[in-house]
Amino acid sequence: MLSSPDRNFVGVAGDARDQDNGRVMTGVGSLTKGETKGVGETPDESSQSYCLQSLEQELSWASHLGVYGIILPSPPNSCELFAAALSRIGLGSICTTQLMVRIPLLRQVDGAEVDGWNSWNALRLLCDQNPRLQVCLELTEDLPETDRELHRWLAEPVRSVIIPTDAFLTNKQGFPVLSKRHKAFLLQLFRNKVQVILQGLPEGAKETETEKYLHYVARLFQSRPAPTAQEQFETPYHDWLQAPLQPLQDNLESQTYETFEKDPVKYVQYEEAIHRCLQDKLAAGKKQLVAMVVGAGRGPLVVAVRSAAVRAGAQVKIWAVEKNPNAVVTLRHRCAVEEWTNVEVIGEDMRFWDAPRKADLIVSELLGSFGDNELSPECLDGAQRFLEPDGACIPSKYTSSLTPVTTHKLWNDVKNYNDLAHFETAYVVKFHQAFYPTSQVEKCFEFSHPNWELSSNDRYAQIEFTSEVDALVHGFAGYFHCELYAGLSVSINPESYSEGMFSWFPIYFPLRTPVNLKRGEKLTSSGRPAW
Repeated sequence: MLSSPDRNFVGVAGDARDQDNGRVMTGVGSLTKGETKGVGETPDESSQSYCLQSLEQELSWASHLGVYGIILPSPPNSCELFAAALSRIGLGSICTTQLMVRIPLLRQVDGAEVDGWNSWNALRLLCDQNPRLQVCLELTEDLPETDRELHRWLAEPVRSVIIPTDAFLTNKQGFPVLSKRHKAFLLQLFRNKVQVILQGLPEGAKETETEKYLHYVARLFQSRPAPTAQEQFETPYHDWLQAPLQPLQDNLESQTYETFEKDPVKYVQYEEAIHRCLQDKLAAGKKQLVAMVVGAGRGPLVVAVRSAAVRAGAQVKIWAVEKNPNAVVTLRHRCAVEEWTNVEVIGEDMRFWDAPRKADLIVSELLGSFGDNELSPECLDGAQRFLEPDGACIPSKYTSSLTPVTTHKLWNDVKNYNDLAHFETAYVVKFHQAFYPTSQVEKCFEFSHPNWELSSNDRYAQIEFTSEVDALVHGFAGYFHCELYAGLSVSINPESYSEGMFSWFPIYFPLRTPVNLKRGEKLTSSGRPAW
């Protein structure tokens, strides 16, 4: 099967030694139907020794040729010996090329239909989840019963997909097509840049017959919708571990501020929330209003307050409080150039500044991906001493939430650091190759402002999840839902997501040891904030 490593490819299963400028995909075993005897399937020691030598020779030869990838046969039911051979030979130093194990979506074992994912999961666990071991997924005529069972593969390292001609239907015009479920699943796999291998074309088939299949898959690939502006922004961050920002501890760079200021949703929602709050203050008889923007950055919330005040017809004095001395320079420049006559820039920490009078409104955007993980509660508790008794905070409340996640790539990225500290770190991540074993997204911690009682921000939560399919859990995905004011909100919780907003990605809490769950088994998460 000829292959290019830099793009999606549609190819035809053929001779294992076909070459394309030195780049080939070679198969160890058979690409025909039926079980392929291989390492670990025979109890005879001499046969095992012969198979091991053959495997080592094949892998060594493939590495010598610099082939792009090797397709290994499907693992047997008891795959301990197969895994041991792979770990020692294929995943060691002998082989330097990409290894893909062939996994049918469904397979027949002793007359019973077995889910291929369980075969793959057993093998990769025995191979210590080695990131070099990838999947060549074979579509079968029948698919797993539920879409959730199919979607598990979107979180796995599927590098190529075999489509047998038996999986195709024939339409009224006599052309091969895939069923709706096959088609939808293949389109989802295209998101992960898989390569396609067509298998089962009859010997001596005319070129036009082959082209029908090739053209169908190519048209399917080309039918994908163009990425939205948000998708284009997020693509470079797919499955990339990022340490959460610590704006209280560190001074953010100008580029970081600029990225967040481009968000098309957040500041629109903030301005509307501020507008409603100012209207309520005017209706209550207030004349001269004071708003305090804490953590003003380069000024987007200051602009939101000014715009909302104009819309509401309110006279508002604004204190822009910012501890970052570099951002303060930008604020003062904008104040002069844009004639912010009602704005006073305060270059101090909000927790320690002494305000000349109390404010009617405190506005902030100190939230992290898990709500409280950038110390928003502690900062606002320190600033609220300058809030009027009838004053308001925007945001007024935020709630964090959790759900288990399967993410083979991210877990291996953390594992590669080879220390405990990185497994005890939370990461900001735009999940891409991820699967969620349960549809439950459960509330975790909640904080409200103003916090007049100054109640402790210490929290403890214990949450129970029930797996809806067999799955391997690599950690937890965390989100927040934030209520700004009077029913307006911003949210990265999948159940209430603010469409088009990209200021925050979810947070990832890795597990040091992944948990293997069966359908219906329960998983309990417990913990407290420890930022």
